[in-house]
Amino acid sequence: MGNTYTREDSVDSNGRSSRSSSILRKYSKSLKCRETESFSKCSSAEEHCEESDKKPKDGLERQVREDRSDVGKDVHLEPPPQLTEEQKETVKRTWKIIEASVAKVGVVLFMGLFETHPDVQEVFTPFRGLPMEEVQQSKELRAHALRVMGFVEKAVRRLDQPVKLVPLVQECGRNHCHYGAQVQHIELVGPQFLQAIKPALEDEWTEEVEAAWDLLMKNIAYGMQTAMREEMKR
Repeated sequence: MGNTYTREDSVDSNGRSSRSSSILRKYSKSLKCRETESFSKCSSAEEHCEESDKKPKDGLERQVREDRSDVGKDVHLEPPPQLTEEQKETVKRTWKIIEASVAKVGVVLFMGLFETHPDVQEVFTPFRGLPMEEVQQSKELRAHALRVMGFVEKAVRRLDQPVKLVPLVQECGRNHCHYGAQVQHIELVGPQFLQAIKPALEDEWTEEVEAAWDLLMKNIAYGMQTAMREEMKR
């Protein structure tokens, strides 16, 4: 399923989409991602993630920032509600559509994140100080975007298996702690993810779909942030 990513976005419930939508249109139109590019280089997104976990981390994740003494200490973590069964089904159904443009969605996600929060871009060593045009064309960005979308695919598969989902999210949080990410950075990803998947879903995008994905992103962020804090205490 091909998506042109030219659709206009409306203002979201947080009043932030005017800037995000402009970013989405700016970068998604010029992305060089092939429409068929997804997790085709491996049998599934899950295999892609598992294989990347076994390999030595590239420069994107190998650099660990040392100054983390006060990271996240002022962030108040409030556990979000759990997804209802109906919301889980909504996420699983719409993910099947998103998968068709997964590389594009991942790149648009990070381009929006870096433009709205330049400080986050500085955490990623290969992108530090680079203009957005160079970041956009980076193979490292594409690879990292696929890993992140692969993680989302894993989470979607485990929605009905909290005994597997919770450890997955916690491990991801601990890893990000070692990558130099800050606790407060994690919650910034969700809103950009929603902006990135909206055009991919086209007419399937509804308030119910938005609410389901928003809640999933908040649950993932909470689990990761909690694990990061625990890891920092060690």
